[in-house]
Amino acid sequence: MDSDIIIQKIIEKTGMSYDNVQRTILNKQQELSNLVSKDGATYIVAKELDIDLFADTKRRLEIKNVISGIKNLNLNARVFRIIPVKEFEHKGRMSQVANLILSDQTGRIRMSLWDIQIKILDTLKVGQAVEIFGAYTRDNNGIPEIRLSRKGGIRILEKSDIPMEIETLRTETKRICISDLKEGKMYEIRAAIVQLFETAVFYEVCPNCKCKLNKEVGAFICKTHGNVTPEYLVILNCVIDDSTGNVRTVLFRDNALKVMGMPLDKALGSRGSILADIDVLGKEFVFTGTLRKNKLFNKPEFVVSDVKNIDIKTEANEIMNKLK
Repeated sequence: MDSDIIIQKIIEKTGMSYDNVQRTILNKQQELSNLVSKDGATYIVAKELDIDLFADTKRRLEIKNVISGIKNLNLNARVFRIIPVKEFEHKGRMSQVANLILSDQTGRIRMSLWDIQIKILDTLKVGQAVEIFGAYTRDNNGIPEIRLSRKGGIRILEKSDIPMEIETLRTETKRICISDLKEGKMYEIRAAIVQLFETAVFYEVCPNCKCKLNKEVGAFICKTHGNVTPEYLVILNCVIDDSTGNVRTVLFRDNALKVMGMPLDKALGSRGSILADIDVLGKEFVFTGTLRKNKLFNKPEFVVSDVKNIDIKTEANEIMNKLK
């Protein structure tokens, strides 16, 4: 939905003047350290004013404007990456989760599929154009994540149905230097880890909603699900450098474990001295991620969505292609 239409709905609902609405949107952008576009800030303002923008229409957004707390989300995108299924035990039964990385011309976003929803993966492959319908979004450590409702699903778009904005969208990520990074876009960087920050690496989270748990005597408490057996979220904060510049970088979950070079159970076994035990300083990796502004430090931060070891043959071929 166009931001001008949303502004008009805000005026009709609240009686605010046009200039007042514009100031409110600008203030919201500044409050969020300009991490969202004007369209995104307009959606947030409308949501905070409890205005139902989509009572008579489907909600089809660009990824850059997707925020946490949206219901009945519709989205056109390409499948950028399929992350394999994981199994875990909760309350005596086995559950499964898999993740997709979806991409459009404005950015990328994670989508989680749970248990029976995982069957959808049988019909998907990287590069396909899809329509996500009947979905909603939730906050996952400060980043919006897409989930399917019971009535939601994923429809593979036929060639005639593919919208122009994703028709020619590439699923490859552009390789650039750190000095050329721009906020809000996803890039691939070859760089070395030159510093590890002395911050917490492991966080206890709820196995159901993935929210951070409160510690009490002999128990871990989720605000929504009560007393639970925790899962562990791994976060590694570091600085990477490629000789053109350096940037603070954060890696979550499997990406952190890849860099650490160990499975979760081994990492947890060394949790008291993990930063001293891992030998990564000076090692090069290929990082894929997005530059954003860290609200706490008010500085740029590269959030990694994938990390790979250096493949000498691939890197050599890339150099040869550039020379040609």
